Amino acid sequence: MFVLGIDGGGTKTKGVIADSNGEIIAQAKSGPSNLNSVTQFDLKMELSILIDSLREQSGDTFSQVKTVYAGMSGVDHPTAKRKMKEILNSLLPQGVKVMVNNDAITALYSGTWGKPGIIQIGGTGSITYGLNSNGVFDRVGGWGYLLGEKGSGYALGSDGLRAAFSYHDGLGDPTLIKGFVMEHFQSQSLPDIVHTVYQSKNSKELIASLSKLVVRAADLEDGIAMKIVEENGVYIGESITCLINRLFSDREKQSGIDIVLTGGVFNRIDLFQGNIEKVLNENRINYAFAIPKIHPVGGAVIAALLEENVKIDDSLRESFSSIT
Repeated sequence: MFVLGIDGGGTKTKGVIADSNGEIIAQAKSGPSNLNSVTQFDLKMELSILIDSLREQSGDTFSQVKTVYAGMSGVDHPTAKRKMKEILNSLLPQGVKVMVNNDAITALYSGTWGKPGIIQIGGTGSITYGLNSNGVFDRVGGWGYLLGEKGSGYALGSDGLRAAFSYHDGLGDPTLIKGFVMEHFQSQSLPDIVHTVYQSKNSKELIASLSKLVVRAADLEDGIAMKIVEENGVYIGESITCLINRLFSDREKQSGIDIVLTGGVFNRIDLFQGNIEKVLNENRINYAFAIPKIHPVGGAVIAALLEENVKIDDSLRESFSSIT
């Protein structure tokens, strides 16, 4: 029995065919497949490129694929999910079972190996997703940087910029962030960067990139930077707690909830973990943090295997190390 897992996002799409033992038969990549950022024509083209490559690599095995699980960004709305499923069905052999879901589920499975839990994404943006044992999927946050996205690289960078300008204006406390920002932009005066920030083609990415300056200042025990880190860590803890309380019973909270942390913010988990844990402990939640050990497409393969009632054991996990 063979399955196909697909992980699709705003920059690239990856597909992997595996057997019931987790052995990787074929893997391929193509371009972006987020329906919110590409046309349906381009989406079908990218998925066609992906599937044609997998078919060529796997030979006769391709016709034996039984289940396809696609974890895709941009399919939260039922209409988008239906369109994605229709396109995949048009590219696959008849009779293949196709499942399409939010890519957060496959990212979660890449850390929990198929078990329910919470995934906290802290990249340029931030969002908290959760899946319980009844298959109920929910979220907190992730409404975009204009509506508030604390716990993200953008939030850290934005908080840092505000603190730097507040210090410049004489309204806020001194902070090393101001000097770091001027050094970063090679400016003699902080106001000189205003034009660069507002005229940037992608101001969100630019501001998010400044999060490293806040982290640098926090490492040097700058009080303002440490406060920014603390506030964002607490927010992450509160978001996770909110979703756990919504999705899991008291018994489940006591037995333990897996929390997967992913995204660039958590490259410095040492700065945020204490504040996240403080909130979780105050709410008497038993938990275990996990950093994904495999590519998210591995989570899609796991989801497909679970659809076929395949047990995810240690021998199968070892096979996933070959996914690149």
